[in-house]
Amino acid sequence: MAAPTAGATEFTAPELPALEIASAEFVDHVRADLASVGITAPPVDAQLTDALDQAIVDVIPQELVSPVESATLEMPDPVATEFTEVASSESAKYETVATDPNYQWRSDPISKMMAAKPTANAVLHRVGGSWFDAPRIPVASQQAQERGVSLYGAGTPIYLGESAMCTLGAVGTDAQGRKVGLTAGHCGQPGDQVSSADSWQVGPTGTVVASNSVYDYSVIEFGSNAELTGNYNNVAVNELGGQVTSGTELCKQGVASGLTCGTTWSADEFVQFSQVCAMTGDSGGPVMAGDRIVGMISGGVLPYQQLSCQTPLQGALFMPTVSTSMDAVVSDMNAQGGVGAGFALAN
Repeated sequence: MAAPTAGATEFTAPELPALEIASAEFVDHVRADLASVGITAPPVDAQLTDALDQAIVDVIPQELVSPVESATLEMPDPVATEFTEVASSESAKYETVATDPNYQWRSDPISKMMAAKPTANAVLHRVGGSWFDAPRIPVASQQAQERGVSLYGAGTPIYLGESAMCTLGAVGTDAQGRKVGLTAGHCGQPGDQVSSADSWQVGPTGTVVASNSVYDYSVIEFGSNAELTGNYNNVAVNELGGQVTSGTELCKQGVASGLTCGTTWSADEFVQFSQVCAMTGDSGGPVMAGDRIVGMISGGVLPYQQLSCQTPLQGALFMPTVSTSMDAVVSDMNAQGGVGAGFALAN
């Protein structure tokens, strides 16, 4: 991990909790899926899965070495947008036409099959390497854009700096009334301009003002041309932080793989290990326990992006995901005393 900048408070990297892997459960999950369509698979070889579990645990590092990278993308030009009305309950009222090169509809059989939606008219790709049907631009974002502002909430896809794309974790105000957003620390550096990938035509609406490599979070201060909401694209956040225990089901929203859920393997006051699907572009995305945001996507347990989930056809067969605890992030912001101190969620 990077050393703190000059004048910054010295941090001690948190010790990661012990991680237990149960690949036999993954295999049983796949067997059940196959059985549901009439395919019988051989039973689990306990000796083999136990050896695999131990091999994974043996190579897991004692610090977070594999952030779910911010996507490097072609940035759209800030030109006027043309809209066309679409008749679809899944989509926003308007869809952009020939504007953002990273917003691509695919109707070929392979793309639809890999997204596990073979009968869909088309699927949406927003991050290279992802076969998931990506989240659409919500109506509320389009309406805000028509007012000349960008709307932000948990799960909003964002552009940072020259070419990075990540997902916003949480939004709210600090003790001074400043509008604040939180995302992964490896997504941006202080001074990077931020714009919504759902309404990039508005232009930059925020700036990264702080970044912490130890807890992997960045603080964004939004300007007057940004609005905040506690419910973005059906991701409603009503509570902040709180304990997570082994066995808790967590869900996340990310621009690359959308809404995915999985079981918590272990957690402490700093990080959570779970089988929540996340990949490049999902960095910073909110990790939820019900309507409570408990973390933000940080990375995988191994430094191999090819082991992350890239299609829903994988089921649970991907490396576990690490998320940063919101309690740790909020506590550290309060200790720093700058932008973000006294953070409270947006309504």
